[in-house]
Parts: sequence; structure tokens; C-alpha cells
Amino acid sequence: MRTYVRASTGDSHRGARAGIEGVNDCEVARRLGVARTTIRDWRRPRNFANFDRCPRCWDRLRPLAFCDADYAELLGLYLGDGHISALVRTQRLRVFLDSKYPAVVDEAEALLRRCFPHNPVGRALVQDGAEAILFVHSAHLSCLFPQHGPGKKHDRPIVLEEWQRCIVRSAPWAFLRGCIRSDGCVYINRTGRYEYLSYGFANYSPDILDIFESTCLTEHWPQFFTSYAYDHYLAGTDR
Repeated sequence: MRTYVRASTGDSHRGARAGIEGVNDCEVARRLGVARTTIRDWRRPRNFANFDRCPRCWDRLRPLAFCDADYAELLGLYLGDGHISALVRTQRLRVFLDSKYPAVVDEAEALLRRCFPHNPVGRALVQDGAEAILFVHSAHLSCLFPQHGPGKKHDRPIVLEEWQRCIVRSAPWAFLRGCIRSDGCVYINRTGRYEYLSYGFANYSPDILDIFESTCLTEHWPQFFTSYAYDHYLAGTDR
């Protein structure tokens, strides 16, 4: 287990002066009663100046670059077919997409790189290349997506927080696009001599379906529902 000590400004000044006096890191750490690595960071700051503070847990956070539309789309991708898992020192978000649609995969990867400019982002192909898994590592993914929890999404409540609802209201189509691209489809609906572009979204979580439906209704987009409890279809829109 690691112990972290928040040293006072006076300690850091004394540590810096000790460096000028030629005292090594270990000796300064012994005199001040702090970790040797803390003295090292005082004397030779690395990238800590580039960190922000997470507004949720107040721990260090690599700078992010979210606009409302980007966050809304990423939220849709996560709720549709995304998964957050805990690793030893960080967390990993994975989004599962169909490799049959390379433009969708490329744009989703670009979204991750745009939102997490200082975090590792990558892509893996599985099932003989039929499925693309996009991933990003960050220790604050569960802060960004507080819907994360143990078990499957459809086995636990999924409720947006007020700040998330404000973002979705600000960029509703971006949110719907993320949902549809991760767990939906786009198709031509043909009825007699008429045809029109339609969008489908399937999910086993009734809460996620309710969020999708309420977003459609808020924007007054026409929709109809099949007899299946987990399918919602949005039709007749040119989005």
C-alpha cells in the first residue's frame, strides 16, 4: 500500500533549498519525513503541472477536451455498447463496434483521441477482424460516466445525473448518434411506393431505452415502437 503525504509549502521550499546546498534526495527525505519520490518531484518536476483536478473526486486528472456534443456522443457509445473495467492503477473504457463500417470506427476513435488527448487510446480487432474494440485508459472514467457499476447495465438502474441531462439536451442528436452507432442500425424503410431513412436502437436496459425515447420526444422526432421490449426505432428523420 502506498502512503501519500501532502507537504506544506514551507517543506517544498526547504527541499528546493537543500538541492542547492548539495544534499541528496534521500537525506532531504529523511530530514523532512517525506517520501524520496516527493523530494524528486519538488526538485525535478515532471508532468504534474499539466494535471487538472477532477471535479468529482478532486484527484489529479490529465486535461480533457470535451465539448457538449463530444461528451453526449461518447455517453451514447458507452450506454449502447461500452464497458468500463478497473485495472491495477487506472480504468479502461472499451467500445465495441462492427468492423464492417470503418467510417464509424474511425470517427469513434477520433472522438476518443479528441476527448482524451493525453491518455492512451487504441484499437483492437477480434473475431477474425469482424469486431473492432476501441479503448482508452483513464483513472477517472467512472467519474465521467457515473452510471458505471458492478454487473450488466440492464441489471442495475441507469439514471443520468443533472449535469449529464443538461449536456444531452444541449446536443441531443450527438447522444442519439452515439447510441445508434454502438447498439443500433440505419436502414431504408420501404412502405409501398414510399421509402425513407430510418434508425433502430436495441438495448436490454429499460432505463437506457427510456433515455433514448425521452431524447427523441424532447426533439419532437417521429418514432414508433415494435412489440419487442428492447427495440426502439426512430423513423422519418434526415439526421
